[in-house]
Amino acid sequence: MPEERWSDKRLDDAMRVLVYPHELATGGSQINALELAGAVRDLGHEVVVFATSGVLIDKVRRLDLEFVEAPARKHGVDPATIRKLTSTVRARDIDVVHPYEWAPSVDTAFGPGLRYGTPAVMTVLSMDVPDFLPRHFPLIVGTHALAAEEALRRTQIQVMEPPVDTEHNKPSAVSAARRKLKIPPGHLVISVVGRLTTDLEKILGVEAAVRVVDSLSARRPVVLLIAGGGDGLPTVHAAALAVNRRHGRDVVRVHGNVSDPRPLYEAADVVLGMGSSALRGMAYAKPLIVQGTAGFWKLASPETAPQFLQEGWFGHGGGGAGELQQILTGLLDNEELRSGLGAFGRKLVEDRYALDAAALRLEATYRSLLLTQQARRLNSSLFRTGYEVAKFRAVMNLRKSEPLRRLRKSVL
Repeated sequence: MPEERWSDKRLDDAMRVLVYPHELATGGSQINALELAGAVRDLGHEVVVFATSGVLIDKVRRLDLEFVEAPARKHGVDPATIRKLTSTVRARDIDVVHPYEWAPSVDTAFGPGLRYGTPAVMTVLSMDVPDFLPRHFPLIVGTHALAAEEALRRTQIQVMEPPVDTEHNKPSAVSAARRKLKIPPGHLVISVVGRLTTDLEKILGVEAAVRVVDSLSARRPVVLLIAGGGDGLPTVHAAALAVNRRHGRDVVRVHGNVSDPRPLYEAADVVLGMGSSALRGMAYAKPLIVQGTAGFWKLASPETAPQFLQEGWFGHGGGGAGELQQILTGLLDNEELRSGLGAFGRKLVEDRYALDAAALRLEATYRSLLLTQQARRLNSSLFRTGYEVAKFRAVMNLRKSEPLRRLRKSVL
């Protein structure tokens, strides 16, 4: 059984919180983790960020958050990472650990959760939750639909829609952003910011966008800006190079991982995205086309918003690149429509996704953990997690190279 750590702490005391994003590459989950960490710190608590270093270390510094570097992960469940996490929790006398996504959640369960009984809450902002995640930790998800699904297999679950710092992410000077990015006057700009991975078919959506902009640029001065890293980055670079050679100009610009994606949002006429990246695009008063899986593309509007508010800024099944081209054509040809949808999106983000309100809710969640005994189901929960993770990794090791191999063939 883990050691008992809680006795006399007052509920109004400052808490020591360790926030554990799954990496510091450009991505919505990571940015949300850091912005919420800064907002909780601003409520008077001590917050430490534990993660492998990456491009978002600049954001950690801008937020003035304490940082502890995790070892480079060599395995899905990495013993060196678990040891460093556990020793950091012990040395910093951490009260609550908040891991984001599956690997940090498993590390926390088998590290400080098992060793010291440290309270933890997991956040998963993906559109599905791995069945192997420990069930003795409370879970935060980003949509009501996903919470209803997860309620069938776990009891401690809450919804926290991905918050946006509306002061840090807001409309400012489009012309300045375009000058910084060296975009020629008169060009129409489409931006997409996110991980270039097979997860949720993100890279397939980027591939479709490249094909569509290739077609549109024959008749319009269009530029596609792509920011983000991942296994698919070389493939996207190759596809962009082929398009740019064909047109004799920079139609597709691949920026890779960027520490501050704000200029790419600000410069855009239209934003493509899913999840928190979609919300961040709307925060800049840009019209949004929501990306999903199996060819899903849908314009965010007053008519479609109820679906996204219930199910998340995502979807499944649609007309693929042809549908994306149809939506984009309508937007790029209608400045008034772009302006109206941009204003709608900004107001929606301000009204529903404000960071300060989310930080207060998260603070209350942390405090409730200090009053809850999580050890009751710990042994059976960890046994099930260990067994299911082993099965998951075996399957992933067999499949991990196949999707990118097919993708490379399709774009070269």
